[in-house]
Amino acid sequence: MSARDQQRLLRQLEGHMRQCKGRADIRRQLAQTGMAEGDIWKFECAVRHQIREERIQRRAA
Repeated sequence: MSARDQQRLLRQLEGHMRQCKGRADIRRQLAQTGMAEGDIWKFECAVRHQIREERIQRRAA
């Protein structure tokens, strides 16, 4: 799979995280593209942090 496929899967993973949907299949596909588990985890942590910050800003508004 190409870098383009990885980017598509990362956007899909972010969307599932925002909607609280299952992510195991997307993680597996990302691993099959050659992305390291640690890199997937770092991406998920960054997205979680971003979602948390957005929620805090909405509550403060």
